[in-house]
Amino acid sequence: MRLSLNLSALRFAMLAAASFLCATAVAQVTTSGNLPPGVVATQNGQQVTLQDIDAFAAKIPENDRVGFFDSPKRIENAIRSLLLQKQLAAEARAAKLDQDALVQNQVRMAVDDTLASAQLAHVRNALKLPDFTQLAQEYYTAHKDEFEIPGAIEVKHILVSNKERSDDAAKARIGEVAAAVHAHPEQFDALVEQYSDDPSKEKNHGLIADAGGSRMVRPFADAAKKLEKPGEISPIVKTSFGYHVLMLVSRQPSTQKSFADARAELINKLRNNHIANAVEQYTGDLRGKALDASPDLVASLRTRYLKPGEMLPSEVPAQAAAEREARAKQAEPQH
Repeated sequence: MRLSLNLSALRFAMLAAASFLCATAVAQVTTSGNLPPGVVATQNGQQVTLQDIDAFAAKIPENDRVGFFDSPKRIENAIRSLLLQKQLAAEARAAKLDQDALVQNQVRMAVDDTLASAQLAHVRNALKLPDFTQLAQEYYTAHKDEFEIPGAIEVKHILVSNKERSDDAAKARIGEVAAAVHAHPEQFDALVEQYSDDPSKEKNHGLIADAGGSRMVRPFADAAKKLEKPGEISPIVKTSFGYHVLMLVSRQPSTQKSFADARAELINKLRNNHIANAVEQYTGDLRGKALDASPDLVASLRTRYLKPGEMLPSEVPAQAAAEREARAKQAEPQH
């Protein structure tokens, strides 16, 4: 992406200047129209150019870039960070750190990392994409169940917690509850008030809307989905909260999402999957090429970074056990 000096660039400059003027407590700030063309800001002999901003922006997902630069504060922070980075780099060169072998290797790795990302982007952009509209229609037809919108399920429930009582005691109590519910289903509300340990019962009186939804724990949601007729009572259900008995209050029928409503989201999903699979295959082919390694050097890496006297983490338990055994032997009576 290359920024041009159009209205967007003008707006960018105005926002950046405005934010700079608000930051005089942090650093001495001046605004000038005398900077060289394409130079956004300078500090301590270093400058940030539009090309620098372009390189910075390329690290932001394309769909997020406009939103990122719509904030004067983020613009200011980005420019200040780039200027700091350039000043630190200049001081490192002055100290001849760029001649250090380790630093040179790190620079080469940074270049390789950037080129690797550029190559993956090139592979993605060069892909010949199929007609996802047709593929989406075919997928929708073959997987209509994935586009079913579950109807809302309302239940009332009684919870017997096993947190403040033993599990056996909770089982016995929920057994009493289930027997009472089956004997007097019309008294379910009263049984909620009498037996339920759910603290939310003071507000909802045991009523759970969307009981089959994803926000509910799985065993509870599954039990709610099995109830078909209002007034139907579930078997005892165990969850991480304890034991429940459910009664169905109402159930709305599921509806089918039309292809027209699912089309855009489905096409996007198929496109992303297609690209991801293509990139995975491409990198998998590279990973699968013949590899030759030095067994000795690979093995040496395990201890390469140990400090003098330091043990590998995996050896610490064994060493501790050996020391305990040695102390135990020393404590044995001597004959």
